[in-house]
Amino acid sequence: MSKKRAESRARYYLRSQAKKRGWNIGHPSKGGEILEEQEIIDYFPDIGLALERPDFLLVKAGLPVVVIEAKNTANKIQQAIDEAVEYANTINKKSPYEVKFAVGAAGEENHGFAVEVRYLKGKEWKPLVSKGYEITTIPTRREIDIALIADDATTEVDVPDSSEFIDTAINLSRVLRTARIEAPLRPKVIGALALAMYQGEINTSEKEALKSINFLIQEAIKESVDLSANKKPRLEESLKLLGSDYDRLSPYIAKIVHLLRGLNIRAVLQTDTDFLGLFYEAFLRYGYDNNALGIVFTPRHITRFCAELIDTKSTDRVIDIACGTGGFLVAAFDKMMAAAHGPKAIQKVKRDLYGFDTNPTIWALATLNMFFRGDGKSHIENKSCFEQESIDSVNDDFQKAFLNPPFSQTDEPERDFINASMEALVPEGLIAVVVKAGIFADNENSSWRKEFTRNHTVLGMISLPEDLFYPTAAPTSILIARAHIPQKDSDKVFMARINNDGFEKLKGRRVEITGSQLPATEIAFKQAMQGVDIKIENAITIEAKCILGGNEWSPQQWLLQPIETETKLQTYENDVRFSIYRAVTAIPDLADVVLKDFGEIWSELENYQISKTAELSHYFSVLNGKSSGEKNYIEGNIPYISSGDLSNSIIRLVDTDSEEIFEGGAITVTAFGQAYVQPWSFVARGNGGSSVRVLIPKYNMGFNDLVWFASQINAQRWRFFYGRMAIKSRLIRLEVISPPEKLNDSGKTIYSRIHEFKNSLIKLSGTA
Repeated sequence: MSKKRAESRARYYLRSQAKKRGWNIGHPSKGGEILEEQEIIDYFPDIGLALERPDFLLVKAGLPVVVIEAKNTANKIQQAIDEAVEYANTINKKSPYEVKFAVGAAGEENHGFAVEVRYLKGKEWKPLVSKGYEITTIPTRREIDIALIADDATTEVDVPDSSEFIDTAINLSRVLRTARIEAPLRPKVIGALALAMYQGEINTSEKEALKSINFLIQEAIKESVDLSANKKPRLEESLKLLGSDYDRLSPYIAKIVHLLRGLNIRAVLQTDTDFLGLFYEAFLRYGYDNNALGIVFTPRHITRFCAELIDTKSTDRVIDIACGTGGFLVAAFDKMMAAAHGPKAIQKVKRDLYGFDTNPTIWALATLNMFFRGDGKSHIENKSCFEQESIDSVNDDFQKAFLNPPFSQTDEPERDFINASMEALVPEGLIAVVVKAGIFADNENSSWRKEFTRNHTVLGMISLPEDLFYPTAAPTSILIARAHIPQKDSDKVFMARINNDGFEKLKGRRVEITGSQLPATEIAFKQAMQGVDIKIENAITIEAKCILGGNEWSPQQWLLQPIETETKLQTYENDVRFSIYRAVTAIPDLADVVLKDFGEIWSELENYQISKTAELSHYFSVLNGKSSGEKNYIEGNIPYISSGDLSNSIIRLVDTDSEEIFEGGAITVTAFGQAYVQPWSFVARGNGGSSVRVLIPKYNMGFNDLVWFASQINAQRWRFFYGRMAIKSRLIRLEVISPPEKLNDSGKTIYSRIHEFKNSLIKLSGTA
């Protein structure tokens, strides 16, 4: 790579890092905060610099604050920082400005980028540190403000935001793939590097890198006063990078170290932030093929939410029988330590956290996670929670339990983990479980639900966003329960739905947004437990008798439908109408089978009552589709309706027996609650998981009426998901409201409109 190209890449890296650290990388004349070399004197003609200028100057409140100099190879980092300091000294001597921050950056694509920061303390330039560890990124505005107030070359490091963790995780995964490190070994590499960097500086030369990492791991574990003697050799064995699998990693260690330094890893590890947990969350979620690891990682804001829900106290004994990398234990530990006062209370907290995980690497990461919290005494065991020895060691011994069991394991279903957790609790002990929502709704787990409420008390159910575990598609809910106290009919059960957890999916990742419902939901749950009436839109309380006998516990069953705006309702209606025309575009022959008299079959029925809220079965006969899979049919002229979302749920036109056909058209509803109007005779799938429900009007209804009711159903599609499909028994109970007036079909019929639409398509395609 040419020197000029390398320098250009270094500059690009600096601009992107400045942006990640919260700086506006536009020109100050347009509200930005960064000046490039050639722009500095134009903007600050009195800055005292001559022809030689730094690569960048950061501007805050209209004044120069940070000088940045970049070099094209990592071994020039000292030259970069020396020149940055020299430029800052020149500005301070020859201008009315005072610059107290100098940043040197050096690197290139293959070996990564190093960043060092200096602060002018008196007359001497010192490394800028947080809790004794150097800042290794461009400082944020807040870090600068704190440093200026302290004026002693210290600051408080800012924890990277989620986008920084994600970007680094993706880049790091790419490096590990290039180094041909197999997916199951990648978490170990990250843990090993994190511990080594926590302990000291890694020698990143290709010949010495692995040896240096393993030595630092050994030293960190040996020096720990909290880790028990029997854990130290096992932890060391689990984390050291030994063998041929890791030899090919040596040329890439320098780049990995620089990537982690870009997150200020050493400084952040000294804070109360769950750095390792946050990074693993990003790494396992966005690290390309890391799904192969088989780890379901509970997002850290959800583990903290659960710790608050069941009010973990410093006096509690806490367990997670499937702890993974320790997210729940970290959340509990942080809350307990915040409330612990005095050495004895602190030591008790450190003794009273327990966990199990069967994977040696994951066990090591959980232990390491607690080690970084200043707690090596937690009893996290590398064994199955179902072993008799494990059961005997924990039964009836804990006040609080947390759990996110492995999803969909046929040999160890989620309910077995929940049962084992409940047995570990003392009477009236509390549990918070994050689990796939299907077990609270499906028939398969009905008997388990019945038995659970005979022995324990369900306190609350909280539905979580469907993309919470993105890219894994797993609708989940939180179960909060009290152990060994049978459910009473008169108990109140809290039901809530979290639609906004402070994140949303955008461009392939979950990014932070405002308006999280978690804080208000936590308060409402605690109020409900105290018998206080709750007054938030996303939650209600119901009588426990509703969930007894194996009935479903899903919040989706019990929560009220939010009041929709006129605009939103119109959007639902437009989607129903447009879907028909999209289907005709995809399958033009549909225009030839649309019913000329669609709706007349119900015209002799009585009119429905306007603005009436009632169950769907009041307005419609809810039927199951009658046909088998569409592959069983030859081509014909009857639309085949399945549970897909494309082309009005129509797969193709088939030939079938008349007794399977719904002759007059109707509303169809997919297994996942999406309603469509079918203005033609059709057949609908009636067997298997993709069955379709068919709604036949009981009242006088035309096309516009059907569009209205289909929209009412679609507004409540949030109630249905893979584990809670829109089966007949659920649909008949779905409450909808009739139109505020009879929606007569005036003007052109749907038959005429579809034919005009098809003719327009023919003209536009140039085939007419």
